[in-house]
Amino acid sequence: MIQKIHHDNLRSLVGIGIITLILLLSACKSDVIIPETPVVKSGIEKLLILPFKDLSTLHGKNVNVRCPLCGNVFSTGDVETFAVDVLTDRLISIIKSRKDFELIPPGQAQGAMSVLLAADKKELSERDILVKIGRALYADAVLVGHVYRFKDRVGTRYSVDSPASVAFDIHLIDVSKGSMLWVGHFDETQRPLSENLFQIGTFLRRKWSWITAEEMAVSGLEDVLQTFPGP
Repeated sequence: MIQKIHHDNLRSLVGIGIITLILLLSACKSDVIIPETPVVKSGIEKLLILPFKDLSTLHGKNVNVRCPLCGNVFSTGDVETFAVDVLTDRLISIIKSRKDFELIPPGQAQGAMSVLLAADKKELSERDILVKIGRALYADAVLVGHVYRFKDRVGTRYSVDSPASVAFDIHLIDVSKGSMLWVGHFDETQRPLSENLFQIGTFLRRKWSWITAEEMAVSGLEDVLQTFPGP
């Protein structure tokens, strides 16, 4: 009788452990901030993707910077020299793979921006500039992002002195109305599992290793763009 009770208790403990692990795994995601706007059909056919803008270089490191488009605040830090190219190229690649938008090459926007800024003497907000560029290139919407941190790890995959840290945002702006259609954010500094057990799912996905800033940024982009609206 005592042995039966012991086995029943053991089964109960095992069951509780399995349920707890499932709950932990289901709760574990990267530090992606849920987009503020719901996923809806955008009505967009022709899309202009502009290069990411480095706001850490513009405003300085280790300060809190408010996004000029949505108002969210991020802490700035080191930004690797290749960060803007990595984020922009990967963003274009992901959107292009969906095959449901006609993309305007980013290079066309550079000439349009120079002409518009030279012709318009009054100071425009970033959103107004983006809308003007979009209209000049007959785009339905403009997709643009800012990078606040893109700090690579110091160390190896299995031991670091300083972990990777990445923060960026992306915005989809309707050219005809000047309104924000969608916003996505990513903000993460990798931490050891011992500091946050709720990150066990992320650690498993990363094969229990310390990743680079580029790996973190690419993974973050893929996560954020899962909610990007269709045409």
